Amino acid sequence: RGRLGAFAALAAASGADQQHAVFDIDLSTLTHPPLWEPTLEEYFPVQRGGERDENGLASPVVLTSPSNEEFVHHARRGYPILVEDWGKGMQYAGWTGKNFADAFPFGYMKAEYITDMPNFKKKDHDVKTIDGEMRFNIGSFKPDKETLWHNLTRPASKRYADDPQKPVTGPYVWHVKDELTPEQKKLVQGRFEAPSFLQDPLNSAKMNTSFELWFSPGDGCGAGAHNDGYCESVVSLQLRGDKKWRKMLEPEMTFLHSYDEFDGGVYDAGYWKPDLGFINRQGGAVIWPPGYLHETKTLQTDDGSCGAAITLQ
Repeated sequence: RGRLGAFAALAAASGADQQHAVFDIDLSTLTHPPLWEPTLEEYFPVQRGGERDENGLASPVVLTSPSNEEFVHHARRGYPILVEDWGKGMQYAGWTGKNFADAFPFGYMKAEYITDMPNFKKKDHDVKTIDGEMRFNIGSFKPDKETLWHNLTRPASKRYADDPQKPVTGPYVWHVKDELTPEQKKLVQGRFEAPSFLQDPLNSAKMNTSFELWFSPGDGCGAGAHNDGYCESVVSLQLRGDKKWRKMLEPEMTFLHSYDEFDGGVYDAGYWKPDLGFINRQGGAVIWPPGYLHETKTLQTDDGSCGAAITLQ
C-alpha cells in the first residue's frame, strides 16, 4: 500500500506540474517515446540516401583510402560499409583461382553445391572428408574428370532457379585458417597484408590468422543468402573480378519465427527482403556486422579467369 501511495503521489505531482523533471529528465526535451527504436532509414541515413541499384536497393557507405579514425568511426556504427581500394598494392591483389592452385597445390577446398552437378561421383576424385564434408584438391580437381576446376563452371543449387538474381553457378571455399598444417598456413598467410589504415598488431594478426578464400569460376557464381556464424564483423576483399551483393538486416522475430540461417534457408522461410544491393569491384572490400544476411553473385572477369576473394574477421 505504501508503494502504491507513493506512485499515486508521483502521478499527481506530475499532473500538477508537468514542466518539472522526473528522475532528473526534463520531459520537455524528449522527442520520442521511451524504448523507441529507429527505422533503418533513421539509423542508417547515409547508406539509404546515396546510390541505388537497378532494383532500387540502396548502397552501403563507400569509403576511399580512409584514415584509421574514419574507418573505425563507420565500423563502430554497426552498418555495412565498402572500402573501394582496400586491396591496393597487396601481394594477393589480382590473383586468380589458378594462381592459388599453382602456388599452393597442397590445399583441399569445399565445392559448394557439388552434388547438384550432373553425373558427379565422389569415387572419381581425390577427396578428403573434413567435418563431415567433402574437400577436393586445389591443385588437381577436375569436376568433370577432364577440366581443371578453375576453368569450369558447374551449377549452383537447383533451389535457386526460381530467381535470376540468385547465383547460378557454384563457388569453392578454401578454409586456410583451420584446415591446413601449421607449415602450410605459414606459406599462405605469409603473403597476406593488412590495409594501411589497419596496421596495428592486434588487427593485423587477427586478419592474417582468420581468412579463407573463395573462388568463383565464370559468371553468376556465388552463395545463396545466409548468415555467418561469427559473432564479430566480417570482411570480404575482392582480389579478382567483381561481385554483386544483396544484403538484409536480420528481421525482427520471436522464437516462433525461427528458420535455418544457413545457405538459402531465408528463401525457404519467405523472409528474404534485401535492403542493400551493390557491386564490390576488384580491390574493394565489404565489411558488415553480425546479423546481416548476404547473397553473392559474380560478374564475368574481362579475361575469363577464375575470380577470387578473401573473407576474414
